[in-house]
Parts: sequence; C-alpha cells; structure tokens
Amino acid sequence: MAFIKVVAPLLALLTAPVDGAKVHHPHHLRGAETASVAMHLFRHDCGKRSKFSSLQIPGAGMEPSAIKPFTQVLKDGFYEVDCVKDYLFEHGDKFGDHFASYKLQEVTNVSIVHYAAHVPKEDREQMTHEVCFEFCRTVPDMLFFGLTNGRGCYCAPYYEAEASDSSECDEVCDGDKGLICGGKTKSSLFSMHMCSNTAEMLTNGATSMTEVGSELFALSEATRKASTALQSGASTYQDKFGQAGDPGASDLMQSAKAFAGVLDKAVGVAGEVSKSASDLDGKAKAAAGGELSSSKTVGEAEDLIKAMEQTTTKAEASIEELEGLMSAMAGAADEEASKDAVKQYYPAMYFVNKTFDKMPSTCTGEASEKPIVASLDGCARACDNDLHECVGFSYFPGAAQQQQQQQQQLLLQQQQQEGPSGLCFLFSKLKTIRYYTGCSEQDSHNDVMCYGKLSKFESTDIAPNPSGKCEGCLKEAKQADAASSELELSEPRHSRAGGSTAVPFERTPNQDA
Repeated sequence: MAFIKVVAPLLALLTAPVDGAKVHHPHHLRGAETASVAMHLFRHDCGKRSKFSSLQIPGAGMEPSAIKPFTQVLKDGFYEVDCVKDYLFEHGDKFGDHFASYKLQEVTNVSIVHYAAHVPKEDREQMTHEVCFEFCRTVPDMLFFGLTNGRGCYCAPYYEAEASDSSECDEVCDGDKGLICGGKTKSSLFSMHMCSNTAEMLTNGATSMTEVGSELFALSEATRKASTALQSGASTYQDKFGQAGDPGASDLMQSAKAFAGVLDKAVGVAGEVSKSASDLDGKAKAAAGGELSSSKTVGEAEDLIKAMEQTTTKAEASIEELEGLMSAMAGAADEEASKDAVKQYYPAMYFVNKTFDKMPSTCTGEASEKPIVASLDGCARACDNDLHECVGFSYFPGAAQQQQQQQQQLLLQQQQQEGPSGLCFLFSKLKTIRYYTGCSEQDSHNDVMCYGKLSKFESTDIAPNPSGKCEGCLKEAKQADAASSELELSEPRHSRAGGSTAVPFERTPNQDA
C-alpha cells in the first residue's frame, strides 16, 4: 500500500518539542519549501488551564487513564495542510468505531483520539475548525487534527495519505457553513503549532550563535596573523634569495604568498559571518526585551531565530574551514609538545657532506603540507605530526622579518610572547639543496637551514647520484658563496682552475652497488 507520512515543515522549523511531542529537527529536513499560510494563533492561552478543565473527561490514546484533555493548552495555532483519505482514521483508531480495523500496534503503536468519544453529548458544540482545535490542542502528543463529513473531529500524532477515489473535501462544517470540514471519505487535515517561549528561544539562539561567533573570531584572528607573517616574511626572503640566484627558495616564498592569499580569503568570509552574527545578536536582545504578544512581533522574532540558526551554521562551517587550513600550524604552536623536537632532525647537508652541515642551506622537494609559520621546534613538531609523509623541511627564521618592524608589529608582539617564529616548508621528498659558504660562524639554529629527519636518513647518503639509480638521492646539490657565485659540487674529483675541490659526497661504483 502506497502512503505518505507527513510532518509539517513549518512546525518543525520554528519550534521545539513540548511535553514529549515528536518533531523532526529542521536540520534533518531535505528539500523543504517555505510558503505563506493562514495560521490561527492563540498565544495568550499557552500554559493556561483550559476553560473546560472542570469537566472530568476520560482520556483516550494508548494509555487512556494518562490522557486528560482540556487540562493544559499545548498548542497555540493551526493551519490547513491537506485533504486526503487518512489511513489513521480507519486503521489507527484503537478505541473508537474502527477498533476492529486497527493495524498500528506493531507499527507505531499510536491511536487517534475522537472528540465525540470524550466530550459528553450535552457539552458538544457544533463542529468548526476552532472547536476541533480547542479539543485537540489539549491532548498530549497530537500534532494534527482532522475533520470528516462536516461534523467528525479527531486528533492524530501524524497522518498517512492513502490511495483513494477522486472525491474532494466538500462538506461544510455544522457550526460554520462558510468552512469545509472534510468529505464523505476524506479528511480536512490541520497541523497544530506548538506553544513556545519565544523570548527564551531568542536568548538561547543568540547565546549559541555568539559562543560559536567568539570561537570563529579567535580563530580568524590567528589565521589573519599567520597570513600577515607568511606574506611579509615571504616578500623579504623572496627578494633576498632572488638576488642570490636561488630560484628554489624564491619559489617556496611564492607558494607562501599564494597560501597567504587563501588564508586571507577565508578570513574575509569569516569576517562577514561575524558581522552578521553581531548584527543579529543586537536585534535578538532588543526583540527579547520587547513585547512579544502580537502575531506580527512573534513572527518577526521567529524569522530572527531562523536567521540566527542559519548564521550559526555558517559560522560552524567557517570554523571548520579555518581549522583545516590552520591544522599544521595548530600542531606546531603547542610549545610543550614541540620542545626540543628539532633534536630529531639534522641539517640535510649532514647526509650529503658533513663538512658543510653547519652552513646555511635551502632545499626544495615535494610538499607534504602547506607553508606554515612556526618556531624551529614547532616546524619539527609539524613534520613529526605528518608521520607518514614528512621527511624534512626548509626553515627560514623570523629574524629576517625584523627588517620591516613597522609593517610587522603584530608578528613582533607574537614573537615576544611565544618566541621567534619563521617560515616552514615541509617535504615528503627532498629534491635539491643549496648551501651557502663564506658566512660568519653562527649557531645553525639561528640560520636558514634545510633539515632531514634522522630516523629517515640515518646511515644513508642522499648526495646526487649521476647514475639515476638512487631513488632517495637528491637531484641536485649546489654551493653558493657569500657573493652568490655558484659552484657545481657533483663533478669528478680533479683539479679545477688550478686547484682541487673535494667532493666527499660523490658516490663510487661500489656505493652504487
């Protein structure tokens, strides 16, 4: 049997469950459309005792003794949703005239509740939409009411439309000839709007939105600072290594600038979301502190609640994007976890030619992560975190960026609080290296340096191999002096220009074997 289970989208969108009512959350609805509908509202009655509360009416439902209609108002409005032959009217009536046809015991275990079965004949009113609503809105767990044959009224937790004839809902209501109350075989069905504390919903919605907004703002600020550091540091180093004839290092700086642009774009999106959240928060506070009794003000408040939910969702998406972009930097920023991490890394020249392992060096390779801003230990920690990919990194300390102090005040403040940070490029494979001789003797930790992971390269030689048989070897290794004049070091050992240049990392045939 083909049928459609209906749950009113507008009801689920604007309200929260009351007294155990089962309502789909709006985030689980797919393909829902919004539309203007005529809704009859009686918000002033919410929570009050019904005017019929003095009557001792027996309950109905799956536990008749627990159901007490006309005791408390649970719904504050209704609107028409359909005209169908309702499966529940015939097969969901456990205690009424159709009890012999009841089929929901093992399905949903619910029963409809009839007005005529629970209101004494002398107290019944001629049927209208409001008469049926007045009854059904006090029955717990009922979200719909149906009208049949001009006078029948029943309450239901949902309805199911089943195949039927071409007849329509064309029976006028006994109590109002200007209204339709179902047909001979079909029901006029109405969804009921749950009572809700709109002011409380405004406050709760604003609170949730601002909490997410605060997290977004903090992450956005960290991302903006990282972008500034990448952009300014890369500009400085790109100029320097461009003049030194180091295209590999210049290309690294260009990649840092490109990633800084990606970060800037994400920060821009986050800023727009934050501004929307701030504007909505102000409106929510004003609305929550005002009068929410009229249909107009309540409608505006509900629109505001929906807007805050949408903005919160956008903020969460923006946070997720920023966290993804900043994931490597976040791991590197953990000072406690990063302490002494670089001790597990040696200058890459150590695995090429130990004679030059203290010299400043740059390297290129296959990137395992986007460029990051980090301390030297933080850079090593980021490589550790990229356990199955990263084998080394090229590090450019932040000290070089201090030449532009006015443009980098934020970065300098960060350095004062967290120690000096530089630019870090992580590699899954090292391809080329360039080392600089003729510099003053310095601690290698303060220099531009290419590092290799000791656990990866220990007892190995990654010097360029002309045979091309060494998969882990560098493709190129070059020396540059202080004047940026380059010398090829992969040439055979012989006198060069009247002198000899030792190339201890050149492989011999035995080594290749």
